[in-house]
Amino acid sequence: MKLFLAPPGIRVFPAACRAFALALLAVSGAVAQQTLPARLPEVPLGTPPPPMPENPPTRAGTAPVATTVSMEVLDDNRRLGRGDVVNFRIVEDRDPAVSLQVTDSGDLEVPYIGRVRAEGKTPRALAFEIKGLLQRDYYHSATVIIGLDTEGQRSPGRIYVTGAVRGAGPQEIPPNEKFTVSKAILRAGGFADFANQRKVKLTRSKPDGTTDTIIVDVKEVIEKGRQDLDVEVFPNDFIVVTERMINF
Repeated sequence: MKLFLAPPGIRVFPAACRAFALALLAVSGAVAQQTLPARLPEVPLGTPPPPMPENPPTRAGTAPVATTVSMEVLDDNRRLGRGDVVNFRIVEDRDPAVSLQVTDSGDLEVPYIGRVRAEGKTPRALAFEIKGLLQRDYYHSATVIIGLDTEGQRSPGRIYVTGAVRGAGPQEIPPNEKFTVSKAILRAGGFADFANQRKVKLTRSKPDGTTDTIIVDVKEVIEKGRQDLDVEVFPNDFIVVTERMINF
């Protein structure tokens, strides 16, 4: 322990020294609390550092097509349908992506090569198909990028129209529309000659395996506007138009 000796001629007062020392210690403690960093948690020796988060490749369709340069990351799960809008780009052209819409016939109007079947194909499969067509006639090497931009409205299902109509066959139910028996007849080209317009049969399957049959007087609906007699159709309904027994 070191002794503090006052210079000659200076009187030292013990009480004052003690007060000064206590004040100095208080100031030093306050400064230490403000300047010293918080104690870091102890990590055992040999503990490996935490792994860095991985960045999985994004799939075109969720990532902007403008920044995608690899066909391998294109969406290969979701299949395109009528009304879908896709972004299309050829990397080698260095042009901005363009919007293309799948037509009602299921085709895509592709630059340079024209119509290509798109319905039912994934963006990745379609891109590789277009790549082959472009490289056959126009490009030495083409990197085709296709990503879904806007999903088109989908039909809830099909109905089937048979019998005495001008265009029998399956029909897609339009989305967001109340589709009825009379509308289905009109889409089928109208009644054929000698069709029994007053007794159009609508057959519908029930969950228990049985069927319901509804008779619709389409002549009253079309000629007199009796929309209350028109029946809405649902997926897998069958519309059967019979012929009149006596044709005159």
